[in-house]
Amino acid sequence: MQTRTETLASLYLDGFFDIPSYQRSYSWEESQLEDLIDDLRYLPEESNHFFGNIILDKKDEQYKTDRGRRFDVYDVVDGQQRLTTALIFLHVATQFDDVVDETVSEDNLIFPVDERPRLMPQDQDGEFFRDCLFGSASLECETPSQERLEYAKEYFESEFEDLPVREISERLRYDCKINVVEIDSDSEAASIFESLNDRGKPLSSLDKMKSFLMYMDDRSSNRGALETKIKQRFGSIYRELFVLSNGHDRVSDFDEDSVQRFHWGIYDGYDSDEYFSSLDTLKDRLRERYRNGEYDSVQGEIDEYTQNLREAASAFAALFNPSQRPDEVKSALRRLLALGRVANVLPVLMAAQMEYGDDEPDKMADIIQACETLVFRVYATDSRRSDTGRGRLVRLAHSIHSDDSYLFEDVLNRLDSITRIYTDDDRFERNLRDPEFYDSMSSQDIRYLLYHYGERLGIDMHEDVQPNLEQILSTDFEVEHILARGLDEEHIPENLREDFEDNFHRLGNLTIASSYWNKSLSDLPFTKKKNAEGRREKEYKSSVIRVQQILATYEQFGRDELEEREQKIIDFALEEWGIASEPQPSGGSGTSGDSDEVEYDSLPDSFFRRLTNRQEAFIRVLLEEDGWVVNQEIRQRMEDEYDLSSGGSRAVSGIISGFTRKYSNDFTWNLVNYRTTVRGTEYRLNPDSGYIEELRERLVAASDES
Repeated sequence: MQTRTETLASLYLDGFFDIPSYQRSYSWEESQLEDLIDDLRYLPEESNHFFGNIILDKKDEQYKTDRGRRFDVYDVVDGQQRLTTALIFLHVATQFDDVVDETVSEDNLIFPVDERPRLMPQDQDGEFFRDCLFGSASLECETPSQERLEYAKEYFESEFEDLPVREISERLRYDCKINVVEIDSDSEAASIFESLNDRGKPLSSLDKMKSFLMYMDDRSSNRGALETKIKQRFGSIYRELFVLSNGHDRVSDFDEDSVQRFHWGIYDGYDSDEYFSSLDTLKDRLRERYRNGEYDSVQGEIDEYTQNLREAASAFAALFNPSQRPDEVKSALRRLLALGRVANVLPVLMAAQMEYGDDEPDKMADIIQACETLVFRVYATDSRRSDTGRGRLVRLAHSIHSDDSYLFEDVLNRLDSITRIYTDDDRFERNLRDPEFYDSMSSQDIRYLLYHYGERLGIDMHEDVQPNLEQILSTDFEVEHILARGLDEEHIPENLREDFEDNFHRLGNLTIASSYWNKSLSDLPFTKKKNAEGRREKEYKSSVIRVQQILATYEQFGRDELEEREQKIIDFALEEWGIASEPQPSGGSGTSGDSDEVEYDSLPDSFFRRLTNRQEAFIRVLLEEDGWVVNQEIRQRMEDEYDLSSGGSRAVSGIISGFTRKYSNDFTWNLVNYRTTVRGTEYRLNPDSGYIEELRERLVAASDES
């Protein structure tokens, strides 16, 4: 090991500098760039600035040009962030000052040869650095590190407009002193880099994992047998994780370490101590095998882990790019991401994406919807702790990934079971009936519920006039109390006056309103909100929010109306975020290979397993009739024959909405026809769908046999 002190200018002239594969990617952001500018700007005259230690590993083979020129080549073990930033700084400075441009060119500081600059980042960033940052190529950023490299250049371009560029450039080249340490071997380099990381360098756990695996590969094989694979796989991982910069807004809740943690649960299962310390766990595991001489086992684990991590990173990126997924998955993902609180279900979703992905979108969409049900019931309405169910969900993710016998139906059964453990139907309904419902849930979650209830109303009336979900959840909209707290007694319905405060925050008294509407008109009596003469944009009747517009159909709004409306919303929620009453046997249709029973190819694979009690009763009623059945009769028979609450006149449209959410509008229209007559809304099973015989055999015939 050799040491020396140099200026930055003399160090660059020592040769070429490469960032080795075990190093982290470029990570400096505005705060570090600003510190560098300030250090140079305020450096006293005739003073030196200590630029830190630079640890180099001189390579055995020199760089040779076509003309026979030779350069020493160094791997940068520590200090690559500073050396990379300084080179970008000088490159930008040459564009602002002719003297700087001339002297840098004379010294060949940046491009001593045409083929490459003095310093080259890792494989995944090298082409971008050379051809785009220091050349004229126009390339799109593919990794977060490339985005940070580009930002560094743009930052200096902006700052140099108001700085003495020549003066601070000279300070950087000649007044910045560097303590250079040269080491002797690749394994020593990786070992030193690992120890530097462990002493608190601001690296992500993913960066540390990469350097450790490179180190263990070198120790357990002949000259790093897996080096190329590790480099390529981590290059792919960093490209996939560019989604952290340009993915769905919800991705801002996560970082590289989150992805590594989720993957560890998928890869190794759940242990509460290991889940948040996968790096230390894998270090202990590989070091123990190495000490025991199990070199092939070390190599096998490194190979399997890196390949698996690459696949998990790809799955994570897919989930936060919903617009690029198949339509069924896109719709389900957007709903779930809008709801939020997805950290605990992300391992399940990543494992499902790895298993089913875009090739089986129906299955993927069903799993996403089951996760939404869990999140909405357990975390949104039940306000459970953020770690509730984490262990169960991570173990499920591990089973999806590692257990070949674990079927798609098992996944849905398990998600329903976990949901039921924490928030079964009774508890879910009690939460929705809470007299203090308004204070028991966040405003966004209430709007999420009411928005989807409004969508149900839109389906019922064949209209779609609401703002979209993202708009409803923004600060442009709020939760409105239909009957306002500040009403004069004369405007409070007579049957609510004695206990108005006890009913004020109930779900049935809540709707959605624009922020402006809510602030200026929410305190008006119901009759004035319903119809505002000469102010059509300020009344329920003209609202573009469906769940608000429907209020104009009420003649009055008192206790009976509030309770009826609450029951409708609750029935809708039990359908929309329903779970199967009991776990069903796995295997799709339930048939075996030697069974004579019908194979169910027409209806979706999960159709019968995912039927709620109300949906099944609804279909049974229609199967028993040859023609149209009016809404009121359906509800009465569901109550008399199946002991299910009718839930008011709109209960059936809630059932229809449930089918649409699980599958699609087209499927729902193909399954059920409905029409409006003088008797009311009538329904029938579509005789041309091809589903009726299958439904009859599965539901009616099976019931008769039992």
